[in-house]
Amino acid sequence: MKTVYPVLMKEDSNHEYGVYIPDMDGYTEGKDFYDAIEMARDYIGLMGTEYYDQGKD
Repeated sequence: MKTVYPVLMKEDSNHEYGVYIPDMDGYTEGKDFYDAIEMARDYIGLMGTEYYDQGKD
């Protein structure tokens, strides 16, 4: 089963991106748009594993 998690991204003045994952109340960042997407994927994957290990939904 696949699950979709929305992310909010904002570019700063240095053309780096901040990323917020509201469903997990987490933040990450990337040095460009594509790096920010990859970092968000990593964050979601790691938190999903963490939630699973702790028995959370």
